[in-house]
Amino acid sequence: MDIGQFCNLVKEELKETAIITEETNFKELESYGSLSAVLILQLIENQFDVKLNPRGFRNINTINDLVEAIGSEKFN
Repeated sequence: MDIGQFCNLVKEELKETAIITEETNFKELESYGSLSAVLILQLIENQFDVKLNPRGFRNINTINDLVEAIGSEKFN
């Protein structure tokens, strides 16, 4: 999976209408709400078999931050 595909998955998961790029702060999106963190953590676990620490998730804001937390080697 490349980062563009991951951006699209996050967009679908959050039911977002705005364009999401690597620099997007997904926590500032209009569609981001209280359950969004759980949805994103579950998406990452399902797609990459990686469990992110929910406490550490507080420091993750952009798609690039997510990519770094998942591990850039998991992306083409």
